[in-house]
Amino acid sequence: MKVQQWPKWVWFVLLLVLVLLASLAWHWQRSRNATAPDAGIVLLLPDAEASRKYVLTWQDAAAESGVLMTPMRAADFVALDAAQRAQIRGVVLPDSIHRHVTSALGGVLEEYVRQGGALWLNYDAATENADGRFLDRAELTRLVGVDYLLFRERGKGMIHNDMLLVPPSTITDLAIAPGRFQPYTASGNGWLQATTYGYDNAAFSYFETRGQFPGKLMAEGRDGSVLAGLRDYGKGKVLFVNLPVGYLAVRTDGLWLHSFMAFFNGRVLHLPRLSAVPDGIGGLVMNWHVDAANALPYIDMLEKVGFLKQGPYSIHFTTGPDTNRPGDHMGMDLANNPKAQALVSRLKGMGNEIGAHGGWAHNYFAFNINEHNGAEWTPYLEHNKQDLENVIHQPLTEYSAPNGNQPGWVTDWLRKHGVIAYYQVANLSMGPTRSFIDPSDMHGRPWSFPVSADGAVASFEEGVRNNYGQPRMQAWLQAMTRFVVDQGEARLVYFHPPGVYFYQDAAAQWLAQTAALRSSGKFRWYTMSGLARFLSQRELTTWKTRPLAGATDGRLRIQANNPQSLADQSWLLPKAGVSGKPQVTAGAARIEETATDWRITAQSGKDLQIDYLPTTGISQ
Repeated sequence: MKVQQWPKWVWFVLLLVLVLLASLAWHWQRSRNATAPDAGIVLLLPDAEASRKYVLTWQDAAAESGVLMTPMRAADFVALDAAQRAQIRGVVLPDSIHRHVTSALGGVLEEYVRQGGALWLNYDAATENADGRFLDRAELTRLVGVDYLLFRERGKGMIHNDMLLVPPSTITDLAIAPGRFQPYTASGNGWLQATTYGYDNAAFSYFETRGQFPGKLMAEGRDGSVLAGLRDYGKGKVLFVNLPVGYLAVRTDGLWLHSFMAFFNGRVLHLPRLSAVPDGIGGLVMNWHVDAANALPYIDMLEKVGFLKQGPYSIHFTTGPDTNRPGDHMGMDLANNPKAQALVSRLKGMGNEIGAHGGWAHNYFAFNINEHNGAEWTPYLEHNKQDLENVIHQPLTEYSAPNGNQPGWVTDWLRKHGVIAYYQVANLSMGPTRSFIDPSDMHGRPWSFPVSADGAVASFEEGVRNNYGQPRMQAWLQAMTRFVVDQGEARLVYFHPPGVYFYQDAAAQWLAQTAALRSSGKFRWYTMSGLARFLSQRELTTWKTRPLAGATDGRLRIQANNPQSLADQSWLLPKAGVSGKPQVTAGAARIEETATDWRITAQSGKDLQIDYLPTTGISQ
């Protein structure tokens, strides 16, 4: 039979075969061209354009946490072959970004985990179809192990807003500073509840779940819903976080995103991280708020207790002649007060960082500013700044908001006038962070230093109002010190000098603890400006972890560069993830062993190279 006489169905089959072969060739070529990312974590993004704000939120959280995380489109992840995907240690499906997951991606993710990968599935990821409607059943329910999308039965009632409850072990796992969780007395089982500072209740949105979680339960709601858990699946792990951590971070409660990020990186995957403090040595920022003239005599008391024997601290003043209203003459009137000028000069001369505490009249400024009256109140910021600069003879670089009231125009003014760090009542219990408000100018913003609190108490005077005895205040302050030492991180504590009067014994015992740890090299006092400069320098550091070329034992190499200097930058390698001692193979660095990590600190130079042999697998 001649070709021209072939039946139509033969032509159809031939065409189908050709299309299939072309498709296979395209996928094969794409797989060959696809490059697996560094041996770290992948942030899995949808193929369609995702919200820049939320993507940047996740990326910044990783960078601030010192975590190596690479964004990758879903189609590119699917296009990798199994060997390339196996190089990826962990995959993150973020909330608010990746709500729709194709069945192809779902199947690849399940196989990836089954073969030994780790997946962090967060809140509403993989819960919608391509049209943006909730699915009858979440795409990755089998991986999670409980039903968490009950829209057909419950409608919008499937989303609850209630307490976040955890066992004490979760506080350790997530490395959350003392005080953010308080006893949940209603349970009687020793669990803790998340608290907040300055608000009546701490409530969190989550999906109602059904079924018993087949793994380590890390958090739940009062209704028994799973809010966080880690489970085995095949040879791999699944971390399920039923909280909108990205959404919360955009709204200045970034603790949960940062904490789970560090947990996934360090506790689950045993991957290295870049420390957020110089030399990897933890410490505290002590921030004094000197509001008015009546606070000045108490600084003599602080000296007797022993505060001025240590430091440096961040000491902030409100300098105008008034406090509550114009003409009340309750302010320190720094411009016309030689004794106050001498005090500020002396504290500056001792190495402390002097900063502005708001705008010239503490309470009058705090109670009257809002988002819309910046033109009227900007002169108060200018007067306060000028008063202090006339005394210390250098530009101010720090700020704290009276009563925590800091509208956006204040932050913009600070940025334009050389302030690089400020105290913040949002992002409670976190370390220094770029407070996430507007992604268009994110990295030009000053560093914010969130306050730490023990429940509703963050300062000595609040302790008095809440009937805190000396033992409780002392226990919290000393627990904060142990926390920053053990975690190798920094946190801010603050107070007003008059409040110390009621806790002199507690303060003296606390200072004895910090002095001993400081003398042993385990603890440091930091200023806000000092840490802000370090963190801005740290942002210039680029690093990657890749298989060592030619090595047959799976050895990895960390390569780091900073165009200015790597001095004081430290990498922490969990000992659980390293076989033997790491080796510095290029650059100048010292290696120290801590209780949990190998700490490699660059001493000089712009480049550093570290080789290490990872242990196999991931653990709980």
